Amino acid sequence: MVAFIVAVLIFILLGGAALATMAIHARLADHHRSDETNTSVRLVATLFVTMPSLLLGLMMNSAANTYVAVDRNLHVFATDLILLDRSLRPLGPSADEPRKRLLAYVEQVLKDVPISRASAVSERLLDEVGTSLRELRFDDEQKVALWNDARSVYRQAVQQRWTFVEQSDGSFPSPLICILVGWLTLMFATLGFRAPRNAVVISTTVAAAALISAAIYLILEMSTPFSGPIQLSDRPLVRAVEEIRR
Repeated sequence: MVAFIVAVLIFILLGGAALATMAIHARLADHHRSDETNTSVRLVATLFVTMPSLLLGLMMNSAANTYVAVDRNLHVFATDLILLDRSLRPLGPSADEPRKRLLAYVEQVLKDVPISRASAVSERLLDEVGTSLRELRFDDEQKVALWNDARSVYRQAVQQRWTFVEQSDGSFPSPLICILVGWLTLMFATLGFRAPRNAVVISTTVAAAALISAAIYLILEMSTPFSGPIQLSDRPLVRAVEEIRR
């Protein structure tokens, strides 16, 4: 919702800047409408063309990398949960309690909205998995080795859990967005300076403002992979639940 509001405000600001300069140009004094003034304004706009393009490209690349990294870590986390269950099965009935708590944990994670939210219930269930796992005792050396492997996988799962939780909160600093919007506003204001006031120019300017706002909306949404309409699928965890239940 925040990204959508920001995108709408940017669209209004960019389109309004271009249409405002287009509307007031005819009312300016003659020396403000001279060719020399127009050349200087166009030169200033040219100086700022490269920087917003470069910054938008860097932001898009950063958002895409965050999205891909979180998606990869989510799949790794789900795989660790399945491997943990598989490592507990050879331990026999004594490992039924950790397996049961593991299933309860994954089911709770799927109920959390978003699934990256470290709720008190899900974190308690994850701790209970580790506690019940540590309480197991075996005399057989083979089972002790399997038990140690399960504890190692559990630690990896916990680490992976917090890795994608921390990555999912990525966002861009507000000053960076403000500077970008300031540059774009200046560019759109110069577009309206001495531009013909006809339907083609106005519709093109509005379309450009809408497309840039949509691009910024996409960037902001991709930087938060577990919220909004552009978010990661919970299918890896659903698959983990299905495997643990077998």
